[in-house]
This record gives sequence, C-alpha cells and structure tokens, in this order.
Amino acid sequence: MLFFLIFTYALPIDSPIMDDIEYLQLRGFVQMTAMKPHDVDWLIGQIDEIIINESKLNRTDRKIISDFSPLLTKNPNFSYLLHVIGRYESNPEFYSGALDERFGGILLSHLKFSHAMRIRRANTLDTLGPQPWNDFQTYLSEGLLSFNHERFNMDIGRRDVFWGPGAEHSLLLSSAPQGYDGLHLHVPGQLLEFHGMFSILDAAKSRFLSVHRLGLNLRGFLKIGFSESILSADSLEPSYVNFLLPFYLAQWSSYRDDNIMWSLDLQLHLFNSIFYAEFLIDDYMYEDDPNPDKFAYQVGLKSLIVNSLIAHVNYTFVDKWVYTQRQPQNVYEQRERCLGYPLGNDVDELSFAVKYVNAYGIYPHLSIAYIRKGEGSIFLPYNEEGGPINPPFPSGVVEKTLEIKLGIDYKFHRNFHLGAEIGQVLRDNVDHITGNDTEDTVFDVSLWVIL
Repeated sequence: MLFFLIFTYALPIDSPIMDDIEYLQLRGFVQMTAMKPHDVDWLIGQIDEIIINESKLNRTDRKIISDFSPLLTKNPNFSYLLHVIGRYESNPEFYSGALDERFGGILLSHLKFSHAMRIRRANTLDTLGPQPWNDFQTYLSEGLLSFNHERFNMDIGRRDVFWGPGAEHSLLLSSAPQGYDGLHLHVPGQLLEFHGMFSILDAAKSRFLSVHRLGLNLRGFLKIGFSESILSADSLEPSYVNFLLPFYLAQWSSYRDDNIMWSLDLQLHLFNSIFYAEFLIDDYMYEDDPNPDKFAYQVGLKSLIVNSLIAHVNYTFVDKWVYTQRQPQNVYEQRERCLGYPLGNDVDELSFAVKYVNAYGIYPHLSIAYIRKGEGSIFLPYNEEGGPINPPFPSGVVEKTLEIKLGIDYKFHRNFHLGAEIGQVLRDNVDHITGNDTEDTVFDVSLWVIL
C-alpha cells in the first residue's frame, strides 16, 4: 500500500494505465501488491527494472512500456499527473467530462505529501456522490502525508483503498470514489507483510472501520493472506485502532456488538496465468443459534495466451444477509454504498473478457457478464425479515442482466487513449417485477488524455 521511492500519489484505479500494468504482470515483469490502487513510485521502480533487462522484451512489450513515458519524465521533488476524461453512452443517453488531477512531492527526508481530486460534469448527477454545483461534482479522493522508511510506511489522511486479489472488486473493501479518511500502515518483509487501516466513515455518527491483513509472499509465486475488518458505531473503541490486536477478541472482551468479518485470499502465479480467490466470512453459527451463516466468495483466472490474448474469467457469489447487521448504524456501507462487493448481497455474477494486445496500439476486446440479483438488501437484516434460514438463492423475484459488448481501444501519441464499445444489454424482471423485461443496444465511447 505504501512505498519509499520518490512519488506518493496513486494512479486512478480506472485509468487505462491499469490495463498495461496487468499485461506486464502476466508477462512476469512486475509484482503486483496486495493492495490497490498503485502508487506512481511503485510503478516507476518496476518499469526501471524492466528497462534494465530490455533484451527480454518483444515488440509488444516495448510498445506498452513506451506508453508509460508521461510518467517517467516527472520531477522527483514535485510532480503532477493529469487525466482528462470524456465519455458518451447511449440508451439511456449519458455524457460526462472530468479532470482528474494529482500532485505530490517531498517535504523532508522520509516525509512526503500527495493530493488527488476529480472534477466531473455530467447530464446525470451521481446521486450518491458529493454535493453538486451547476452539475459539477468534485471528488476529493486523496490528501495525505506519508512517512516512509525501509522497515515500515505510514499514511495519515485520505486515500483510496482496494483490499484483496480481485481484478474488478473486493468482497472486503472495494475502491471508494472519495477514498477513506484515517491512518494506513504497511510493514513490508521478505516472506511476511502486514497492512493496517483505521478509517473514520462518519464523524457525526461516530462510525469507524478498522482493517488489518497478514500476508505470506513466496517469491511472487504464491500469496496467501488473512484479513479482519470491524465496523463500529456510537463510540470509539481504542482497541480497534490498535492493528496488532485481534478485533474478534477485542469485541468479545468488551461486550460490544459490532460488525466483524474475516477474509482469506489467495493468488497463484504460474507461467503466464494468475489464479486468485477470496472467501469472506461475515457470520458463522458455530453454536445452536437460530440465525443464518453469511458467506461470500469469488474466484478468478487471468491468463496471457501466446503473448497476445489477455483472457479473464471471474465468478462472484454473495449470500443473502451478508454485510447486514442487527444495528442499523453497523451496516457495512458508506454513503449508501456497500463497502464490500459493489452490488451488495443476494447476488452472483459471472464475467468473461478477452483482449488482443499487439505492438500497433489497437486492441479489440469482447466482454460478457451475467448477473442475478435477488430481493435481499444490505439494509434488511435477518432479524427483521425473518423467514427460513436457508432461502432460495437468489431470493424472491430475481432480476437478471446479460451484457455482451464488443469494443476496441486505440492508443496514439502515448498520451491519448480512445475506446469504443457496442453491445446488447438484456434485463429480465427489472426492479424485481415479474415480466418487466428490456432489451437495449448500447454504444459507449471514451477518451482519456494522460499528461
């Protein structure tokens, strides 16, 4: 999560640069960290090592590495990164423009600062986003001081966090548009590494989130981690700020009823393929208790075939009542967004994507996603809804969505990333109304300029 080279600000998690990083990871040139988004200093350090061993690169490798040129010429003491974003989507019509600006630098030896902000204007406002002004919305995603030492690293302030091995989302903690306020700690090591985070979700309501992870890294070949998170409200429990204490026992010994979760994650890198898995335990009834178990998991595979095709398949399953809690203030959400899997609970998703990567900068791709969403909600716990402990999955009238999209990405002059997609979106039982079906043809086009 934190590193100790030169820059401090993080790459936007939706930047086209992330696709290039994924390619280099599958080629075995970079070692991805357990947490995202990636800091620019981490990326530059990885790219420098690749350039030193240039003899191992093919034409496509050299093309992709050259696309990082806007980052390699930054000033070590103070630098900035700009993303200018334009997007248009049809049916329903949506268009937006945004400026994502980031800068950072060195204040003192081992002390750095960073800032990130995205200003967005669209014909449709983000109802869960920041307060608008004349259809402009400003997302304050990063603002922190970083103390970096070769034995440990600490951030104080706001930054975005993506916790886990998944490619698109996490079950424990997914990316948030306005980041997380608090304290972030990373203790690196040869075999073991430790991450800790304490965040203030809502100061007015005294809602806090603590997460820590102990990971085992076997030369990048195998990574295994155990994470624990706890969401509490009403008052601050000091033991939750201490990353070195087990939160489950701290909750038990203090007679509290907070929302605690465990997560096991695994990543296996063989040849040009990466298998990953994440298993979330929200509640397990190890005694006779008239309450349901609450589990979620995701498994995925990313593979680079004949150094040209990037294939990705992922399946996510989130049982009913996961993320819920008996006390409304302890529901696993922030600003009405689920902190874990973005679609909430009572849902599963199967997705497949393939992209052809080449030395010409023209990348055609195909993506297919199938989602089933039941009537469960993270805001409706079992003790309120009642009913059977093991209901059908997904429950009630199931909303089903099938998306099939064909697109192409084009990179030119190293700074410009143009993308276009066309496809079909089929929806059954929209809003959980039987027979309320739709079929839409969609067209999306986007332009990213990286400076």
